Amino acid sequence: MNQFKPLKRKIKDESTDNENLSITNKINFEETLTEPKKVEFLNQGIFAGFIYILTIMIVLGILMIPGSITAAIGGYFGGRKSGDPARALTAAMLPFLIIASISVMASIGALPPGSGPNDLSETISDYLGYNPDGNLLGPISKMPDSNSSVFLSLVAFGFIGGLVEINKKISYFLIKFLQLH
Repeated sequence: MNQFKPLKRKIKDESTDNENLSITNKINFEETLTEPKKVEFLNQGIFAGFIYILTIMIVLGILMIPGSITAAIGGYFGGRKSGDPARALTAAMLPFLIIASISVMASIGALPPGSGPNDLSETISDYLGYNPDGNLLGPISKMPDSNSSVFLSLVAFGFIGGLVEINKKISYFLIKFLQLH
């Protein structure tokens, strides 16, 4: 059975003005389409963490800092920029996956001729008359090896950075919640 009875009388609200309602309901499409919107994809997330990790590893690799230390620093700050541990692990594994996929594509001949890393390095070394060592790139040259200390420290410190960031967020919201009550 229906417990609620329908309201038989109409409630009239005389406080609203029809003219004001029609003005607020109009949409100015020109302002909406031409208004510049800020894209903030480097604030937080997987891509921001990946960019931080890659940039820090390249810069510190150029400065000749050992690979595990470089990966630990890049993983920590990239993990914090990612926002949480799951995103941090994904961002930490992306450089490995990209380098490994390019390496596999080059080894099976999926890249156009002359564009593989071996062909390019041979051309540059012949042009310069210099034969570089295999580990010249520093920590990035060890990335495709998943058993390397560089990869393990990158993933471990990325996870730690994600944990630190999520702990920071939780403590911030907990403090705000306690201040309200």
